[in-house]
Amino acid sequence: MSRRVLITGAGGFVGSHLAEGFVAPGDTVTAFDSSFDAPTRRRLKGATLCEAALTTAALEPLGGFDLVIHGAAITTAPDEFGVTVLEHIRHNTDLLLASLEHAVKTGAKDFVFLSSSGVFAPGVADILVETTPALARMPYAVAKRAGEVIIEGADRLRAIAVRLGPVYGPHEQSRATRRQVSVVRQWLLAAHDGAPIVVASPDTERDWTFAPDLARAIDALLAQTPPVAGVVHLAAPGSIRDAELARLIAGQGEIVVAPDHLPPPRPMRSTRLDLAALIDWTPLAAGLKRTAELDFAR
Repeated sequence: MSRRVLITGAGGFVGSHLAEGFVAPGDTVTAFDSSFDAPTRRRLKGATLCEAALTTAALEPLGGFDLVIHGAAITTAPDEFGVTVLEHIRHNTDLLLASLEHAVKTGAKDFVFLSSSGVFAPGVADILVETTPALARMPYAVAKRAGEVIIEGADRLRAIAVRLGPVYGPHEQSRATRRQVSVVRQWLLAAHDGAPIVVASPDTERDWTFAPDLARAIDALLAQTPPVAGVVHLAAPGSIRDAELARLIAGQGEIVVAPDHLPPPRPMRSTRLDLAALIDWTPLAAGLKRTAELDFAR
């Protein structure tokens, strides 16, 4: 049976892939964002697009939904975005509260908050699980941590905070609210242009999730028995060192190691789910090939 699905932040990289993914099986999707560029509008032609600032007043005319996925957020650093640290945190928190209040008020069954592995401070653990202390203090991380706490107080619906690790895939572009693109995007572009791939931390190990897999993964998460609520890690199983990933992308091309001496990110695992059995995840090599085909086809 078709569900009514609201996805906030649907003009962005992850949100637009989620909107596409929920349209595909026949759900009625409303994609909400402050702006949609022309290519994203074309990709989301199967959804109803709502372009406005995310407020309670803007959501009210949309009516009720069975599922609300809240992905709208500012990931750009406060100084780059032109706001103070507190304004940055408050803005992200206000976006969540508007979506959650609308979901509760209109009788949604499920609410999914997209959190991040960025909530973890560097060096806290070699493998990050749901019970690893979330102690990061960057404004974006603080807002995500606050969001995880906020949804614990939600009543009259099931609320899940889905922590995502690094995500890659086609159509990834910089935008005002998310200026930094993934190293996969950077390296694919370098390889396409015949430029050297610059690797800052060759021994860093990450779990990379193919963005088009996320809708199926969230759908499978919602179907778990017994029902899952609270904080859950959602990432493709397995991980790869940056040096190996760079070679996979570069082929016979040049790789340059230029250490940045930043604390390396750590891969996530779940103690609540068997992630490997959740869905048929896209293998990394296949996802990279598909991304290059869609983004750099001549």
